[in-house]
Amino acid sequence: MLHLLIVGAGPGISAATVRRLTREGDAVGLIARRDETLAELADDLRGCGVIGRAPAEAGDPASLTAAVELFVETFGPVDVLLYNVSVGRQVAIPDLAPEDLLADLAAGAVGLQTAVRAVLPGMRDRGSGTVLVTGSGSADRPMTSMATLGVQKAALRALAQVQAEALAPEGVHVATVTIRGLVGEDRQITPDRVAALYAELVAETAGPRERWRSLVDLTP
Repeated sequence: MLHLLIVGAGPGISAATVRRLTREGDAVGLIARRDETLAELADDLRGCGVIGRAPAEAGDPASLTAAVELFVETFGPVDVLLYNVSVGRQVAIPDLAPEDLLADLAAGAVGLQTAVRAVLPGMRDRGSGTVLVTGSGSADRPMTSMATLGVQKAALRALAQVQAEALAPEGVHVATVTIRGLVGEDRQITPDRVAALYAELVAETAGPRERWRSLVDLTP
């Protein structure tokens, strides 16, 4: 049985990943800010295992930790964590308030550390686990109209990279995918392509650590 937990759950990459990785009997945890979004997604994913959901703020360590711990208490240790949070704030640089930049960075990047710390005890006990991190080409080419997204994704990739190096000896495979294009059914990269790559990375975890990928690019 697979225990999959998604932080930043939504109808695109998250839903495609659930459909790709799970089957009947698996446990899927969905975490996002709005419970209405989670309810719709859970209904859409009916048949993809046992679905649990919990609203939480990714940028609030106490809120996110409580949601992750609820999933662990209900279903057991997490096998695969997908951190899929992005904050697309549209604001001109002269108008970007420092507190908004901090809030977006907290949700888009710092929350990864919160989530990893919360699932790590179970992964350590088993000596195995996969952490998947959704990155973006904005880390390299930030948009002036959405500056905080570039900051988030640059920090997120750096954090995932150091997590990958630090946790590999404990059997935890951390991998971030830099998506270099727009994602959508009618966009440059479909959600199913992202999900297929995530499935490859999950499969890698069972193989030799020297073959694990931690920084992966996905281009149109």
